[in-house]
Amino acid sequence: MKKTWITLCTAAILAIGVTGCASGNGSSQTPHPTEQSGSPSPTASPQATTPADGGTSGQEKQSPLFATPQDAAAAIILTLKDADMETLQAFVHPQNGLLFSPYAHIDKEKAQTFPASELPTTNDDKKYVWGSFDGSGEPIELTFGDYYKKFVYDEDFVNAEKIGWDEILSSGNTEPNMKETFPGSYIVDYHFSGFDEQYEGMDWKSLILVLEQHEGGWYLSGIVHSQWTI
Repeated sequence: MKKTWITLCTAAILAIGVTGCASGNGSSQTPHPTEQSGSPSPTASPQATTPADGGTSGQEKQSPLFATPQDAAAAIILTLKDADMETLQAFVHPQNGLLFSPYAHIDKEKAQTFPASELPTTNDDKKYVWGSFDGSGEPIELTFGDYYKKFVYDEDFVNAEKIGWDEILSSGNTEPNMKETFPGSYIVDYHFSGFDEQYEGMDWKSLILVLEQHEGGWYLSGIVHSQWTI
């Protein structure tokens, strides 16, 4: 009886050992935990995040990067249609700021240029001198809102009749000088060939965006209004 009991105990111990080996897929080693690295994988792309409160966590707000000037122009023209100056700030060239010219021949000494952070609003009551009126030579002294209505979005340029991709579609008696003023720039001409048949096309208008590259993206450096000049 004693011998039988010892035999049963031995069998039980052997059974337990076999089961343990089976559950370990033939290995009795304990698996090691996966190693964690404190730095991201070299192939991981960092993603920008915006704080929940809409702030910038002590850093300047990042401007969106447009891979092509066409993409930049498409976003900018919609922003100009809505007169959304807050959004427009993000599109302005970080170094050059934004120049406004009432005519296609830019006079840099008279044209107003604003850094993105100082871009006026359309309800700003301060008057600026933007250049001289064609013909009379009188100073163009207007608030930003009045200038915007007369020399920026005075027509529905989102639905322009033609778009000139890096080309000027029309000019008056003054020579356009965007390329000379902004070497290496890309220009987009939103153009209407005329509105009233009696003027035989002399009432044409254009809104020209001057775009420049910065750190891999395209930004807005100039907004040029163009029309027939004498």
